[in-house]
Amino acid sequence: MSGTYAPAARTLWTLTGSASNRLTASGNSGPINIAEVCDLWLPVYVAGTSTGTSPTLDVQLDLQDPDGNWYPQVAKVTQLTSAPNFTNVSCGLHIGGLGSMVLPQVCRVVWTLGGTNPVFPQASISLVGR
Repeated sequence: MSGTYAPAARTLWTLTGSASNRLTASGNSGPINIAEVCDLWLPVYVAGTSTGTSPTLDVQLDLQDPDGNWYPQVAKVTQLTSAPNFTNVSCGLHIGGLGSMVLPQVCRVVWTLGGTNPVFPQASISLVGR
């Protein structure tokens, strides 16, 4: 980055949904370098019908400080309880309201499934930065 604001968005990380992709367990993306972006968008989309007893899907963005400490749920999407459905959240320097913040250099996406034997088919979670 040349030190100027670059409004073109790009995908930084994705858990791509396909007909065979099913979220059946909680997980995380691992560390993602966000040093060259000012704003983040975290969209979550589930195209298939969720199954299990009282299935829930929570997705959040955790940020890491320079000492390696994780700050959980800095941005969190609205919980999905049925599918097909979608939700999203944004944060960063150019986002108004509670989403306005200076971003550090590292983040991770965390997803948590709840309920009994939850399955969210054709799930897609992405992190887009600009």
